[in-house]
Amino acid sequence: MSFDNRPIRNRPFISFAIPSSIVSEAPDLREKTRKLGYVSRAAAIFRIEEILIYRDDTVENEELVYNILTYQEVPPYLKKRLIPYSPLLRYAGILPPLKTPHHVYPNVFDTVFREGVVDRITGRGSIIDIGLDKPGLVLYKKLAIGSRVTVKIVDEVNSYYIVDLISRDEVDIYWGYRVSRFSSMSNMLSYAIERYDLIIGATKKGELIYRIENELTKSLLKSINILIIFGGPRDDIDEIAKKENIDLSHYCSYFINFVPRQGVESIRTEEAIFAVLSILNYLKEKTLSRNR
Repeated sequence: MSFDNRPIRNRPFISFAIPSSIVSEAPDLREKTRKLGYVSRAAAIFRIEEILIYRDDTVENEELVYNILTYQEVPPYLKKRLIPYSPLLRYAGILPPLKTPHHVYPNVFDTVFREGVVDRITGRGSIIDIGLDKPGLVLYKKLAIGSRVTVKIVDEVNSYYIVDLISRDEVDIYWGYRVSRFSSMSNMLSYAIERYDLIIGATKKGELIYRIENELTKSLLKSINILIIFGGPRDDIDEIAKKENIDLSHYCSYFINFVPRQGVESIRTEEAIFAVLSILNYLKEKTLSRNR
């Protein structure tokens, strides 16, 4: 796999925030699930690091969004062991597979990294289910049974792959997204302002993307972690902020209309996510290629 096609983790690292109301207009659990499948696929396609969920309507919607997006991130071979039964996952079978590097066989993306769950302890160390033909073995370490770990395959013996424990930040290719949730937009922003050096509000009321493309590209070059904030099906980000008495200009460096002259009355949040991330990915990769 060439450098240009390998899903490397490269700065700036991009994340996005969505409101719990993203599923509010879907008529039933099946359609809510389907909608969130699109969100998780967008996150995987564009190598999103973190999805932030902020509550702007019901606790039930927040719980659903969190559960399904979390379920999607877990590798298929670990789902039964790590995800307890929940009626919220009744229609999980219709969710599209992500097929990210940590979900498929290592040879697909030419990687030695793997996700696993600690299965049992032996005299030699901890046995880890890594979803391959043989389990992994971490030598001389007793890990918590049932815990999820990230490992690097370093050797192979008759019955095991010998693996080392690593941090997910040590993986050089895209390794899935984290999910965080907050009881309000205000709480989400308090978290974000400490962790993201560039926050962008995606809104049709913002500056047209082509007018600030060059300035935005320069900001991307200077940034490490970027957060994009999306609104919901009923309220745009400024309307949600107004209900909480928030001045978004204190947090957002840009308010951008990424779809000038949209041909529909409103763009659904999951559609906006694809549109916005596609443009940001283009700008990010163009910048990367120039500086390689």
